[in-house]
Amino acid sequence: MSAPRPLRLLEVAALPFPSRQGTQVLLDAIARGLAARGHEVHLLVYAHGAFPVDVPYRIHRLPDRPRFRSLRSGPHWRRAALDLVLAVELRRLARRLRPDVVHLHNVEASAAALLVPGRPAPPCVYHAHNLMQHELPTYDPLFAAPVARRFGRLLDRELSLRADRTFAVSESTRAGLLALGVPDERVVTVEPGVDLEELAAPPTPPPCPFFPSGRREPHSPEALRVAHLGNLDRYQGVDRILDALAVLRRSGWPAELVAISDSDPAWVRRLADRLHVPASFVPHGSLAGAIDCARSCHVAALARDVPGGFPIKLIALLHAAVPLAATRSAVDGLRVDPVVWVADREGPSGLADAILSAATHLRAELRSAAGMQLAAERFSAAAAAERLEAALLPLVR
Repeated sequence: MSAPRPLRLLEVAALPFPSRQGTQVLLDAIARGLAARGHEVHLLVYAHGAFPVDVPYRIHRLPDRPRFRSLRSGPHWRRAALDLVLAVELRRLARRLRPDVVHLHNVEASAAALLVPGRPAPPCVYHAHNLMQHELPTYDPLFAAPVARRFGRLLDRELSLRADRTFAVSESTRAGLLALGVPDERVVTVEPGVDLEELAAPPTPPPCPFFPSGRREPHSPEALRVAHLGNLDRYQGVDRILDALAVLRRSGWPAELVAISDSDPAWVRRLADRLHVPASFVPHGSLAGAIDCARSCHVAALARDVPGGFPIKLIALLHAAVPLAATRSAVDGLRVDPVVWVADREGPSGLADAILSAATHLRAELRSAAGMQLAAERFSAAAAAERLEAALLPLVR
C-alpha cells in the first residue's frame, strides 16, 4: 500500500505561542508530529509567546495590535478584538497557502473561521480540546454561570455542526458533543500525545532547590509533599487538592502542596492559609525542570473538575513515573485507571485517600512503571501524529 501524499496543513489557534500551558504544549506536539510524517505544516497564532522556539514548521503571527501580552486563558476584551483580526488573517493566509485542511484548535479559532462570514474554502476541522459548556462558567464571569453554560453549549454544538469534522481529545469530550445532538459520524476521538524527549534533558539551573533530590517514602509525621503541575486557573481544581490535604493534616499526615506553575499564585496562597495547609510555589521553567521538581514530591494530584478535555500534564507525569492520584472527573473517559489512583468517592476525603494510597502503596513503583509504558506507547507524539493523520486524510478532496 502506497504512503499517503504529503498534506499542506494550516493549524490555527487563538492563543499566545509558545508557552508551557497544556494546550500550547499539545499544539507544538501536533505540529512537530505531522511535520515529522512529511507534511507541510503552518501554524497561525497570536503575535506573542513566552519564549523563543526553534521548530520544524512555519509559524505565522497576527499583527501586534491591539497589543496583548497575557498568557492566561479565559475571556478578555483584547482577545475578542484579536479574534476578529484572526478571522481576517486566517482567510488571507488560506487564500495564499491553499492548504488541504484548515485545522482549528479550540473554540476561538473555530469561531473565527466558521461563525464569521466568508469561511475558508478548504475542509475545516474543529479540534475540541475541551467542552465550553463546562469550562466557560469557571472563569471570572462576564455574566452569570447559567448564562455562561448555555452560551458554552451553543458554541460546542454550533462549531461541531458547522465544521466538516470534529476531533475530540477524549471519549468524554465526544460524549458531551453527541449529547448536544451532534451526529455520531461527525465526531472522531483523537487522543493526544506529547514529545517526551525534553524530559531527559538536565534542568539548568536546578529548578527545585527547596527539597532534597529523590523521592522518599513518607512516614508520619514527615511532611507528605503533593505536587500540582501546571496553571492555577480555577477549573484545574487546586482548591479540591487543598481541601484533601486539609483532611490529611487533620488525620495526622502533615501534607503540603507544591505548586509548580508560572501562574499568579495569590488566590491559591490565600486559600492555603485559610485551610492551614503549607504551600510552596515553584516556577515551572522547562518541562524537564518541572518534572524534576514533581519527582521530589511523594505524589502528584490531578483534580480538574471540568468534564471533557485531556490534562496534558498527565502524560508527562506518567512518563516521569511520578505516582498519581486523581479525582474521577479529572480522568473521566481516559482509560488510565490501572496506572492512576482514582478517588473512589466524591469529596475531599476520597481524594485524600487516593493521595495517601499513591504515596505509600507497596506496589507504587510497579504501577508507575506501567504508567511509563502507557505514556511511551499510547501517548507519544509519534503515536498521536499517526492517529491524527489517519483522521485527516479522509477529509482531503
